[in-house]
Amino acid sequence: MRLGHARGAPTRQDRSSQLRRDQEAAPKLRAMFPAVEQLRFELTFKGGTVSTPVPQSHVLHPPARAYFSFPCPYADCDGRFELAAAVHAAVEDPSHRIEGVLECAGSRASDFASKPPCQLRLHFTLTAVCLPAH
Repeated sequence: MRLGHARGAPTRQDRSSQLRRDQEAAPKLRAMFPAVEQLRFELTFKGGTVSTPVPQSHVLHPPARAYFSFPCPYADCDGRFELAAAVHAAVEDPSHRIEGVLECAGSRASDFASKPPCQLRLHFTLTAVCLPAH
């Protein structure tokens, strides 16, 4: 017997579609940060489970969308890591670099009876390459 998703519970596909719509609606990086030539995200994950996600690296250039929300890499988690505040801090900081740690606030749907909190930790380094000030 195959069990369906609970009514009203967003599926991974629903979350993926919403992510694409949100990305498409975001302004271009050059419009939000005209002085930024490149944003580099280095993401590493730490968690209490055996299967920790592999590190990720993302580089955004001026034509890219200024969208700084990254879904939790666990397929059964509904959480996101929001890095917009870190991007603003990196652009404004004289070093143009910021490091931090965020914990996923999503829930894992590993079994349908209970949705335990994810609690995956994201360690990030964000570097903004900016045009020299005139």
